[in-house]
Amino acid sequence: MEKYSHSEKHHWWHRARRHIILTLLSKYVLKGHQDILDIGCGPGETMSYLERFGRVIGIDVSDDAVRFCKGRGHEYILCASAENLPIKGESFSLITMLDVLEHIEDDTKVIHELVRICKPDGVIVLTTPAYQFLWGDIDEICRHKRRYTASELCNKLKTAGLHIEKVSYMNALLLPVTWLMRRLRAITVRDGSLQSPFDKNYPAWLASTFESLFKLEAMFLKIWDLPFGVSIICVARRTPHIPFPSPLVGEG
Repeated sequence: MEKYSHSEKHHWWHRARRHIILTLLSKYVLKGHQDILDIGCGPGETMSYLERFGRVIGIDVSDDAVRFCKGRGHEYILCASAENLPIKGESFSLITMLDVLEHIEDDTKVIHELVRICKPDGVIVLTTPAYQFLWGDIDEICRHKRRYTASELCNKLKTAGLHIEKVSYMNALLLPVTWLMRRLRAITVRDGSLQSPFDKNYPAWLASTFESLFKLEAMFLKIWDLPFGVSIICVARRTPHIPFPSPLVGEG
């Protein structure tokens, strides 16, 4: 978990993605007095940044992640599955689920859980990997079930009754590089060994270049949507008229 935490804090991809997410949150979410849930919080790095928007509670299916978060000072942490959240309905005004949905077999059930626990007019922020043709080592290592297109993700959210405030691809400039690297590896690697891109030691200048190119998209995404990219970001809102989708699971 220590290694995972270091990667979340320092790896160029995590740093750039976090910059984009926080930039968009500043547009769609008011700072302060928000009840926030970070699902799949991992080592808690994102929780630390979300605290500027309100009180943050983290959930992760891993006992190790929960213990690590508590050890670094995060008080409100639960060990639970996203498919069965031990939280009463309409509890949170902001829910983040960052690169988690693709890990879950029944993603429809999870989306309905998000709707259930989201307050009326609350915001749900999701990121997922894009395009099945980009499937590679990272998907195998992380045990992904799928990669999405923007339309597929939107359809699932709309079916659950959510209003889509924004959906866009991101990491667009590095899409050709990502596609080429994954195709070359698929052709040249024969021994079946898997290596996560997050374990690679990039030269400092290259990591800085990748991060800068990815971060460039932040201000653009505040106004426009990108038509392609390695990942997808979606901001959805639970409108007040959405009926309560399921009974309470617990008292939280």
